Amino acid sequence: MVLSKFPVLLLSQQKRHSYLVTAEDIAKEPISISKDSAVYDGIEKIIDNRISGLIVDAKNIQSWILSARDIGKILVSKNQNTRTIPISSVMQELVLVDQYAPIPNCAGMMLAKKTNAIGIRGKDGIRGIMTKHDLVKHYHENVRDSKKIQDIMTYGSFFVHDDASLYDGLSKMIAAQVSRLLIKNPQDEPVGIVTFGNFLGKVFRHEQDPSSVFADYGKKCKITDVMTKQIITVTAQTSLPRIAKILLEYRIHGVAITDRRKIIGFITEKDIIRELARQEI
Repeated sequence: MVLSKFPVLLLSQQKRHSYLVTAEDIAKEPISISKDSAVYDGIEKIIDNRISGLIVDAKNIQSWILSARDIGKILVSKNQNTRTIPISSVMQELVLVDQYAPIPNCAGMMLAKKTNAIGIRGKDGIRGIMTKHDLVKHYHENVRDSKKIQDIMTYGSFFVHDDASLYDGLSKMIAAQVSRLLIKNPQDEPVGIVTFGNFLGKVFRHEQDPSSVFADYGKKCKITDVMTKQIITVTAQTSLPRIAKILLEYRIHGVAITDRRKIIGFITEKDIIRELARQEI
Protein backbone atom coordinates (compact mmCIF):
# COMPACT_ATOMS: atom_id res chain seq x y z
CA MET A 1 0.00 0.00 0.00
CA VAL A 2 1.33 3.41 -0.91
CA LEU A 3 1.64 5.70 2.07
CA SER A 4 0.34 9.00 0.77
CA LYS A 5 -1.36 10.40 3.84
CA PHE A 6 1.83 11.89 5.26
CA PRO A 7 2.64 15.40 4.01
CA VAL A 8 6.00 16.11 2.45
CA LEU A 9 8.22 17.44 5.19
CA LEU A 10 10.83 19.98 4.17
CA LEU A 11 13.69 21.35 6.18
CA SER A 12 14.54 24.85 5.03
CA GLN A 13 17.45 27.14 5.65
CA GLN A 14 16.81 30.83 5.04
CA LYS A 15 20.39 31.71 4.21
CA ARG A 16 23.15 29.40 3.20
CA HIS A 17 26.51 30.02 4.81
CA SER A 18 29.64 29.01 2.92
CA TYR A 19 31.01 27.01 5.85
CA LEU A 20 27.86 24.98 6.45
CA VAL A 21 27.63 21.59 4.71
CA THR A 22 24.09 20.99 3.48
CA ALA A 23 22.07 18.24 1.84
CA GLU A 24 22.96 19.18 -1.73
CA ASP A 25 26.68 18.95 -0.94
CA ILE A 26 26.57 15.19 -0.38
CA ALA A 27 23.52 14.26 -2.47
CA LYS A 28 24.04 11.86 -5.36
CA GLU A 29 22.11 10.60 -8.34
CA PRO A 30 19.50 8.04 -7.22
CA ILE A 31 19.27 4.51 -8.56
CA SER A 32 15.68 4.27 -9.71
CA ILE A 33 13.09 1.76 -10.87
CA SER A 34 9.60 2.10 -12.33
CA LYS A 35 6.62 1.50 -10.06
CA ASP A 36 5.22 -0.71 -12.82
CA SER A 37 8.06 -3.20 -12.24
CA ALA A 38 7.73 -6.35 -10.15
CA VAL A 39 9.32 -6.71 -6.72
CA TYR A 40 11.59 -9.39 -8.24
CA ASP A 41 13.03 -6.75 -10.59
CA GLY A 42 13.68 -4.53 -7.58
CA ILE A 43 15.50 -7.35 -5.81
CA GLU A 44 17.72 -7.88 -8.84
CA LYS A 45 18.61 -4.18 -9.00
CA ILE A 46 19.32 -3.99 -5.26
CA ILE A 47 21.65 -6.99 -5.49
CA ASP A 48 23.43 -5.77 -8.63
CA ASN A 49 24.12 -2.35 -7.09
CA ARG A 50 24.83 -3.60 -3.55
CA ILE A 51 22.39 -1.14 -2.01
CA SER A 52 19.60 -1.39 0.56
CA GLY A 53 16.85 0.31 -1.42
CA LEU A 54 15.69 1.91 -4.66
CA ILE A 55 13.95 5.14 -5.52
CA VAL A 56 10.74 4.54 -7.46
CA ASP A 57 10.08 6.90 -10.38
CA ALA A 58 12.86 9.30 -9.32
CA LYS A 59 12.10 11.85 -12.07
CA ASN A 60 8.60 12.53 -10.78
CA ILE A 61 7.87 15.39 -8.37
CA GLN A 62 6.47 12.84 -5.93
CA SER A 63 8.62 9.76 -5.50
CA TRP A 64 8.65 6.63 -3.42
CA ILE A 65 11.21 4.21 -2.04
CA LEU A 66 11.48 0.42 -2.12
CA SER A 67 13.70 -0.85 0.70
CA ALA A 68 15.05 -4.30 1.50
CA ARG A 69 13.06 -4.18 4.73
CA ASP A 70 9.83 -3.51 2.80
CA ILE A 71 10.57 -6.54 0.64
CA GLY A 72 11.24 -8.62 3.76
CA LYS A 73 7.84 -7.69 5.15
CA ILE A 74 6.09 -8.74 1.98
CA LEU A 75 7.96 -12.07 1.90
CA VAL A 76 6.66 -13.13 5.30
CA SER A 77 3.14 -11.78 4.81
CA LYS A 78 2.26 -12.88 1.26
CA ASN A 79 2.36 -16.36 -0.20
CA GLN A 80 3.25 -15.09 -3.68
CA ASN A 81 6.17 -15.22 -6.05
CA THR A 82 7.83 -11.79 -6.15
CA ARG A 83 7.45 -11.78 -9.95
CA THR A 84 3.71 -11.33 -9.39
CA ILE A 85 3.91 -8.60 -6.73
CA PRO A 86 4.01 -5.04 -8.15
CA ILE A 87 6.39 -2.56 -6.59
CA SER A 88 3.48 -0.13 -6.28
CA SER A 89 1.98 -2.36 -3.56
CA VAL A 90 5.17 -2.35 -1.46
CA MET A 91 6.79 1.07 -1.92
CA GLN A 92 6.68 3.80 0.72
CA GLU A 93 6.53 7.56 0.25
CA LEU A 94 9.98 9.13 -0.01
CA VAL A 95 10.82 11.55 2.79
CA LEU A 96 12.14 14.85 1.43
CA VAL A 97 14.42 17.53 2.83
CA ASP A 98 15.31 20.91 1.34
CA GLN A 99 18.56 21.12 -0.61
CA TYR A 100 19.90 23.62 1.96
CA ALA A 101 19.07 21.51 5.03
CA PRO A 102 22.12 21.19 7.34
CA ILE A 103 23.54 17.69 7.65
CA PRO A 104 22.58 17.28 11.36
CA ASN A 105 18.98 18.06 10.42
CA CYS A 106 19.10 15.48 7.63
CA ALA A 107 20.46 12.88 10.04
CA GLY A 108 17.71 13.70 12.54
CA MET A 109 15.05 13.39 9.86
CA MET A 110 16.37 10.01 8.76
CA LEU A 111 16.18 8.75 12.34
CA ALA A 112 12.74 10.23 13.01
CA LYS A 113 11.24 8.70 9.87
CA LYS A 114 13.08 5.38 10.30
CA THR A 115 14.30 5.38 6.73
CA ASN A 116 17.57 4.47 5.04
CA ALA A 117 17.34 7.22 2.43
CA ILE A 118 15.86 10.69 1.99
CA GLY A 119 15.25 12.71 -1.15
CA ILE A 120 16.82 16.14 -1.71
CA ARG A 121 14.35 18.64 -3.10
CA GLY A 122 15.21 21.82 -4.99
CA LYS A 123 13.11 24.41 -6.78
CA ASP A 124 12.69 22.22 -9.86
CA GLY A 125 11.97 18.91 -8.14
CA ILE A 126 14.14 16.16 -6.67
CA ARG A 127 17.85 16.95 -7.05
CA GLY A 128 19.29 13.78 -5.56
CA ILE A 129 19.26 11.21 -2.81
CA MET A 130 21.06 10.83 0.50
CA THR A 131 21.54 7.45 2.18
CA LYS A 132 22.87 6.27 5.53
CA HIS A 133 26.05 5.33 3.70
CA ASP A 134 26.49 8.92 2.51
CA LEU A 135 26.08 10.26 6.05
CA VAL A 136 28.58 7.73 7.41
CA LYS A 137 31.06 8.85 4.74
CA HIS A 138 30.50 12.50 5.73
CA TYR A 139 31.06 11.61 9.39
CA HIS A 140 34.30 9.76 8.59
CA GLU A 141 35.66 12.64 6.52
CA ASN A 142 34.61 15.56 8.71
CA VAL A 143 34.02 14.59 12.34
CA ARG A 144 36.60 13.88 14.98
CA ASP A 145 34.69 12.29 17.83
CA SER A 146 36.36 11.13 21.05
CA LYS A 147 33.17 9.71 22.54
CA LYS A 148 33.56 6.26 24.06
CA ILE A 149 32.02 3.44 22.05
CA GLN A 150 30.45 1.89 25.14
CA ASP A 151 28.38 5.05 25.57
CA ILE A 152 26.56 4.65 22.26
CA MET A 153 26.71 0.97 21.30
CA THR A 154 23.72 -1.32 21.37
CA TYR A 155 24.32 -3.96 24.03
CA GLY A 156 23.27 -7.54 23.43
CA SER A 157 22.07 -8.85 20.09
CA PHE A 158 19.16 -10.53 18.45
CA PHE A 159 19.98 -14.06 17.39
CA VAL A 160 18.65 -17.41 16.27
CA HIS A 161 20.28 -20.79 16.51
CA ASP A 162 21.73 -22.51 13.48
CA ASP A 163 18.79 -24.90 13.16
CA ALA A 164 16.36 -22.03 12.46
CA SER A 165 14.78 -21.69 9.01
CA LEU A 166 15.12 -18.74 6.66
CA TYR A 167 11.47 -17.93 7.28
CA ASP A 168 11.92 -17.92 11.07
CA GLY A 169 14.99 -15.70 10.83
CA LEU A 170 13.39 -13.14 8.54
CA SER A 171 10.21 -13.11 10.62
CA LYS A 172 12.24 -12.36 13.73
CA MET A 173 14.09 -9.50 12.04
CA ILE A 174 10.81 -7.94 10.92
CA ALA A 175 9.12 -8.36 14.31
CA ALA A 176 12.14 -7.01 16.24
CA GLN A 177 12.75 -4.21 13.70
CA VAL A 178 16.43 -5.08 13.35
CA SER A 179 18.62 -5.32 10.26
CA ARG A 180 20.86 -8.20 11.32
CA LEU A 181 20.78 -11.42 13.30
CA LEU A 182 23.59 -13.39 14.88
CA ILE A 183 23.56 -17.11 14.21
CA LYS A 184 24.64 -19.25 17.17
CA ASN A 185 25.50 -22.93 17.46
CA PRO A 186 24.16 -25.21 20.26
CA GLN A 187 27.01 -23.98 22.49
CA ASP A 188 25.75 -20.38 22.06
CA GLU A 189 28.86 -19.48 20.08
CA PRO A 190 28.42 -17.05 17.14
CA VAL A 191 28.99 -18.80 13.82
CA GLY A 192 27.65 -16.21 11.37
CA ILE A 193 25.42 -13.23 10.71
CA VAL A 194 22.53 -12.52 8.35
CA THR A 195 21.15 -9.27 6.94
CA PHE A 196 18.30 -8.47 4.59
CA GLY A 197 20.79 -8.74 1.74
CA ASN A 198 21.42 -12.41 2.53
CA PHE A 199 17.72 -13.18 2.24
CA LEU A 200 17.27 -11.26 -1.00
CA GLY A 201 20.05 -13.21 -2.68
CA LYS A 202 18.29 -16.48 -1.85
CA VAL A 203 14.93 -15.16 -3.02
CA PHE A 204 16.44 -14.01 -6.32
CA ARG A 205 17.84 -17.46 -7.04
CA HIS A 206 14.74 -19.44 -6.02
CA GLU A 207 12.00 -17.28 -7.46
CA GLN A 208 13.35 -17.46 -10.98
CA ASP A 209 10.88 -20.35 -11.00
CA PRO A 210 7.43 -18.64 -11.05
CA SER A 211 5.93 -21.45 -8.95
CA SER A 212 8.39 -20.93 -6.09
CA VAL A 213 7.41 -18.77 -3.10
CA PHE A 214 9.38 -17.84 0.00
CA ALA A 215 6.77 -19.18 2.44
CA ASP A 216 7.41 -22.67 1.07
CA TYR A 217 11.14 -22.98 0.51
CA GLY A 218 11.98 -20.48 3.27
CA LYS A 219 10.59 -22.87 5.87
CA LYS A 220 12.65 -25.75 4.48
CA CYS A 221 16.00 -23.99 4.06
CA LYS A 222 18.23 -23.47 7.06
CA ILE A 223 19.42 -19.99 7.88
CA THR A 224 22.98 -21.30 7.73
CA ASP A 225 22.47 -21.59 3.95
CA VAL A 226 22.56 -17.80 3.59
CA MET A 227 24.54 -16.56 6.58
CA THR A 228 27.85 -14.74 6.23
CA LYS A 229 30.43 -16.67 8.22
CA GLN A 230 32.84 -13.76 8.59
CA ILE A 231 31.73 -11.46 11.40
CA ILE A 232 33.57 -8.13 11.33
CA THR A 233 34.48 -7.21 14.91
CA VAL A 234 36.20 -4.35 16.74
CA THR A 235 36.97 -3.74 20.39
CA ALA A 236 35.22 -1.23 22.63
CA GLN A 237 38.37 0.92 22.44
CA THR A 238 38.02 1.50 18.68
CA SER A 239 37.17 5.10 17.80
CA LEU A 240 33.90 5.91 16.09
CA PRO A 241 35.61 7.53 13.04
CA ARG A 242 37.64 4.32 12.66
CA ILE A 243 34.45 2.24 12.77
CA ALA A 244 32.91 4.52 10.14
CA LYS A 245 35.93 3.84 7.92
CA ILE A 246 35.49 0.08 8.38
CA LEU A 247 31.81 0.28 7.42
CA LEU A 248 32.74 2.16 4.26
CA GLU A 249 35.65 -0.10 3.29
CA TYR A 250 33.72 -3.35 3.77
CA ARG A 251 30.40 -1.88 2.52
CA ILE A 252 28.58 -3.17 5.60
CA HIS A 253 26.02 -1.58 7.89
CA GLY A 254 27.37 -2.58 11.30
CA VAL A 255 30.21 -4.21 13.25
CA ALA A 256 30.20 -6.38 16.34
CA ILE A 257 31.87 -5.06 19.51
CA THR A 258 33.92 -7.61 21.40
CA ASP A 259 35.31 -7.82 24.91
CA ARG A 260 37.72 -10.66 25.59
CA ARG A 261 36.67 -12.28 22.30
CA LYS A 262 33.01 -12.27 23.30
CA ILE A 263 30.48 -10.24 21.32
CA ILE A 264 28.83 -7.78 23.69
CA GLY A 265 26.98 -5.54 21.24
CA PHE A 266 26.94 -3.73 17.91
CA ILE A 267 27.71 -0.35 16.40
CA THR A 268 25.68 0.36 13.27
CA GLU A 269 25.24 3.12 10.74
CA LYS A 270 22.25 4.23 12.79
CA ASP A 271 24.48 4.88 15.82
CA ILE A 272 26.81 7.05 13.73
CA ILE A 273 23.89 8.96 12.23
CA ARG A 274 22.53 9.55 15.72
CA GLU A 275 25.83 11.18 16.64
CA LEU A 276 25.66 13.32 13.50
CA ALA A 277 22.18 14.48 14.46
CA ARG A 278 23.58 15.74 17.76
CA GLN A 279 26.20 17.93 16.08
CA GLU A 280 25.72 21.67 16.51
CA ILE A 281 24.86 23.64 13.38
